[in-house]
Amino acid sequence: MWELGPDADEPEWHSVESPFEKTLYEVVSTAEGPYAIGSGGTLVANRHDGTQEPDWEVILDDGPKTRDNQLRGLDVTDDGKRIWFAGSSGALGCYDVVERRKFDYSSPKEMTSTWEGLAVAGKRGSEKVLVANGSGEILPFTIDGFDENWGVVHKPAKKGSKVAALAAGPDGYGYAVDTSGNAFKTTRDDGWEKIGIVNAQVKFYDIFAGPDNRVYVAAGDGRIYRYDDSYHDWTPIGVTDGGALRAFDIHGDQMVVLGNDGSIYQRDDEERWQEVHSGTSNDLLDLTLGEPDVAVGKSGTILQRPRGRTEHEGLSPDADQFDARGEYWDGDDNDPGETGDGTDGDGTTDGATTGDSSTGGETTT
Repeated sequence: MWELGPDADEPEWHSVESPFEKTLYEVVSTAEGPYAIGSGGTLVANRHDGTQEPDWEVILDDGPKTRDNQLRGLDVTDDGKRIWFAGSSGALGCYDVVERRKFDYSSPKEMTSTWEGLAVAGKRGSEKVLVANGSGEILPFTIDGFDENWGVVHKPAKKGSKVAALAAGPDGYGYAVDTSGNAFKTTRDDGWEKIGIVNAQVKFYDIFAGPDNRVYVAAGDGRIYRYDDSYHDWTPIGVTDGGALRAFDIHGDQMVVLGNDGSIYQRDDEERWQEVHSGTSNDLLDLTLGEPDVAVGKSGTILQRPRGRTEHEGLSPDADQFDARGEYWDGDDNDPGETGDGTDGDGTTDGATTGDSSTGGETTT
């Protein structure tokens, strides 16, 4: 007999079978479950609430203009009811996850170059959106219902450096980092101000804007860079010596970061970074922390873990834990699934159970 220790019940990442093999670039949590985008104009979703077996399905397979444009930028409104996505050849659109309707806004202002990033602030029907292309141009626009109001295109660096990532803070300000190590923040007059050179010697992959003007950037040197608006200063936070950090997300006091070859790093509050088991060597490209946590990557890779409960949370009638393969820990002398009085959980004596009766019903959308 061996002891698993106090962390044995920590939620675990596990691979999810999916009906597609296309690379998934970004994923967000919505009011109706996680949604992800990928190559060929693919939009996929798991529209369960995270308490049931994952069931991913293809929502769109040809982009907003039905032209198979690759989708690379994705974000969700503050209320989780509408997602926006953008990609190659000026592809731009949104999908209402509640009404399950797609809307096409492609080629705004006759801009047909590839959109590389996108950020959204505000609730459904009153969004503020930023979308950036490979030439370093950022187009702001607002939505009133479904009516768009295109803003003025800006190049924050004025040199055409490619925008590596965009983010929208809870205060409605937008943030951007480019491939030259510059960081920018929107101003009240719809312009941009430079908030420093983070590190011009490394490549940036992802950006997050949180409360109190705290901004974090994931970089190619194994570090997260944190911006403190009070001091107008960037602080490097070492995560790993193993290469680039491709994406990250924050949920409460927890930060989770994706590295190379399927690696996942996690820190809770002020604890030290630890690498957690992912079960895959495929490159992971984006993640979202919600209900459930989801990471996506190459060849249709999808990882999930529950949030707020343990992965194996579920009890057989004799209070032993189980997973989908049956009872994996039996702490008594009874058969798996058998209660202390020798009966099954339903009062019968003919056969063991694996705890399947504990799964909830399907969420109605």
